[in-house]
Order: sequence, then C-alpha cells, then structure tokens
Amino acid sequence: MRRRIRIHVVALFIFACSLVVNSLVAAEPAEENKLVPEEGAYAFFILEIGGSKMIFNGKQEEIDPGYKTSPVLMNGKTLIPMRAIIEKLGGSLSWDASQKKIDITYNSKRITLQIGSKTAVVGDSKVQLDLEALVRKDRVMIPLRFVAENLGCNVYWHGNNTITISTNALKDTYSADRFSADDLSIYDAILKKQIRLGMTKDEIDAIYGFKPEDPFMGRYEYEGLQVFYRDGVAAGLLVSSGENLTTRFSTVRNVTFFSPKSYVQKKYGPSLEEVEDVPDGERYGTYLFRKEGSGAESTLVKLEASPPFTAPKDNLYYVSFLYDESKDRKVTFMLIGDYEFGMLGK
Repeated sequence: MRRRIRIHVVALFIFACSLVVNSLVAAEPAEENKLVPEEGAYAFFILEIGGSKMIFNGKQEEIDPGYKTSPVLMNGKTLIPMRAIIEKLGGSLSWDASQKKIDITYNSKRITLQIGSKTAVVGDSKVQLDLEALVRKDRVMIPLRFVAENLGCNVYWHGNNTITISTNALKDTYSADRFSADDLSIYDAILKKQIRLGMTKDEIDAIYGFKPEDPFMGRYEYEGLQVFYRDGVAAGLLVSSGENLTTRFSTVRNVTFFSPKSYVQKKYGPSLEEVEDVPDGERYGTYLFRKEGSGAESTLVKLEASPPFTAPKDNLYYVSFLYDESKDRKVTFMLIGDYEFGMLGK
C-alpha cells in the first residue's frame, strides 16, 4: 500500500500538481451544506510597499489617483490610504478634519479611528491598536490589517513587499463530515458561477466565451481556471498559483490560494497522506470520494483508502491540494477530477 501511495504522490507532482490518494466517511448532505455567496461584490487587491498602483480584480490602477500615495511600513506595521479599498468594497470612508476623526462603514459594520490615538471603536466596542492612524503628505493613512480584518477581509503577505487583500466569496456552510456533488466544482467569485465536473464545453464557453485548446497541455484556459474535457465533458478542473495571485477561484468550502493547511483539514478532515502516514506527505492533501446516486440527489462518500487496482473505478473522484513550504503550508494548487484524470491526467 505504501508503494502505491508513493507512486500516486509522484504522479501528482509531475503533473504540476495532480494528486492522488484518498480518505474518508459517508453521510447525507446536511440541509445547511449549501453554496451561499456572501453579500456584496467580491474584491481582491494586490499592493506593493512603496508602490502607488494596485491590482484590483485583475486590473491595474492608481491607489490614490493624482497623489501617488503608496502603502508604507512603520514599526513593522502597514499603513495605507484606505479610502480606495473601502470604496472598491462598496463601503464609505469619511474624514472629519476638525476632529481628526475617520469613520468607515461597510456591510453594516462601522469603525471609528482618531488620528494619534491607539484606541479605535468597532461597532460598540473599544479596541486597542498597535499603531495609530496618521496624516502623511496630506493623506490619511490607516493601519491596513486592523481595518481589513475587522471588516471581514483576508490579508496575506507575499515576501517582504507584496500584500493581497480579499473578501470571502462564500459563507462558511459546509462541514467536514458531509459531502455532496457541490464538492466536485470550482466557484468563480467574480462571476459568481459554479463550474462543475460533468458540464459540457458549450456550457462553460457560454460563461467565459469560447476558448481554444492548449496544444501542449491538452486543457482549456478560462481566466485562470484550467478545464480538461473528455468527450466534450469536463473531467478535470485545475487552478494553479502559477497563473493566479488571487482568491477568485475556490472550492465550495472556501478553500482557495493562501488557505492554510489547518483550514483545509478543518473543512475536509484528514487527508489520505495523514491517514496512511505517507513519507514526505506534508505538502500534499488528497481526498478520494465515491459518488452515489445521480443528479441533484447524488452524495459523496469519503473513502479511507485507495481501492485495489482491480476494483471498479467508476464514480471515483479526487479533490487534491498542494501546499507551499511556508510554516502554515498554504495552498498553491487545487485539482478536482474523476479517477482517470486524477491518476493519469487523461
């Protein structure tokens, strides 16, 4: 069994992240296990310390048009002209110059900060800051992480200078002990569409527009989502951080790039690598499911071990993740596919 799993892991890695292996437990999907988008528009930002431009949902623009204001580091903390971020999120920021007070509202949340004060008001509660808001070159600069996280956004660092900020695309409704056909899909947060295994090329082209086949990889590229078709039907879905630095694409359980391994384990349970103690398996998270039933009534049974090579492989599916080498082991690759695609890439 160990030899078979090692072969699986090697196959996935060579595939640019096509995994293998298995896991898990059965259960009918709970009523709450449904895809529920968050309110408001999805937003994803990439910013650079010292850079006056940002990338917002894939497009570059100035953070603070006409002022060339850029994020800065002070005492190890990041400050930013936050108005651009708040307004892109659909919220508002007001500045009372006479009282040197900033009011931020977003999705019924309100934050008040005072220039020179390390005490902020979040809703009805007072919260202490590590660094106070300040005025720099006539622009109000606000502690980025404090404001973003108190507004329900995610903040990630990449190296020493690059920051990404994103909203959550989906509500957290799925538990680790119940699985359904929803788990065989990738969610596009910008278009608010679910791309499922089994969809035809015509159906996916209707969402993204017609795409030609990649002659080298044999896949179709849809704005960062790769789809492999077999007989005109989607048999494999892949998303790689090599083509994306956004959280636009996720599983229905809100696993996306930058999700730590601990979160994946929380939403999917232990991976096959953990269950069978695969050597050097800490960078992989592979889950194998058997589909039972059809259509909207189908369920997924999470398997605890790879089936024998002679066993039928119909209705078997992989959900696989590759992690980086950081302390938190963040997701850098996601694969969802049927058994033939997950094992052989075809």
